[in-house]
Amino acid sequence: MQTAELVMEQSLSQSVEPVGAPAGIKTILFHVHDDDGLARRVETALSIARGFGAHLHLLHVTPIEAYTVTDAFATYVNANLVQTLEDEAAKLKTRLEQQLTSEDVSWDYEEVTSVLTPHLIQRAALADLVITGREPREWEFGGPAIRLLGDMLQRIRTPLVIVGDEAREMNLFGSALVAWNGSYEAANALRSAVPLLKLASKVRLLSVEEPKNDHFPSTDALQYLSRHGIHAELVEEPPIADNIQDEILEQAAVFGAGYIVMGGYSHTRAGEFLFGGVTRSLLRECPASLVIAH
Repeated sequence: MQTAELVMEQSLSQSVEPVGAPAGIKTILFHVHDDDGLARRVETALSIARGFGAHLHLLHVTPIEAYTVTDAFATYVNANLVQTLEDEAAKLKTRLEQQLTSEDVSWDYEEVTSVLTPHLIQRAALADLVITGREPREWEFGGPAIRLLGDMLQRIRTPLVIVGDEAREMNLFGSALVAWNGSYEAANALRSAVPLLKLASKVRLLSVEEPKNDHFPSTDALQYLSRHGIHAELVEEPPIADNIQDEILEQAAVFGAGYIVMGGYSHTRAGEFLFGGVTRSLLRECPASLVIAH
């Protein structure tokens, strides 16, 4: 078995950036994982890439742990398992390349064997968006998605895009809901999502915050958006911890939001109390798409 530096294949297909493409998103990291949501994530990635004239970098990481088997005596590499995984990876690569060849976006495909989380985090450092999924939900090679998503969210400064469980794809040009709690994380998410929010037909800011010395009032968020030409409407709700997740989802459904923008794992006391559990819950499952940043 070779290391990540040696086991790498790339294929490239170039296209011309659309005239007048909006600025802000030019590199999209797409985490390739063959599950039921793959097709929806690909359609979302293509939609965003077309809209911004962005380059789509597809990254398929086979975790090193996937090649090993542990019994009562030792941990060793299983040759049959290696061949099976390599065959599956090759089929997946061929399938995606055949699809992308006919698309009008710039893209490349990287296939690597490495430790999953650190490699994704490294590649995300020079990306404007990371598109990933919440599969596998149960334990597999590399662990469950909730652990991977949590690690990525806390260790990178690139927003994650997670297509909703009940969404065909993420609708860029429909309504968008911003979940606001006045934290630094919410501010980071809002700022990161400005290029996307500029494409939205309507934006609603759902404010759930406690008065604190170090928080950002919702009026500051509205003012910031307005300077980018985004005129959002404000809905304020009291900070009731036991129903904030339901309130976000209800507002998103009523508003017809194509996606929800929110900060994840806030460090302020109010943020942890109100949004820490909400972050974990929505990372596990959410009918609407998420644009989430730390």
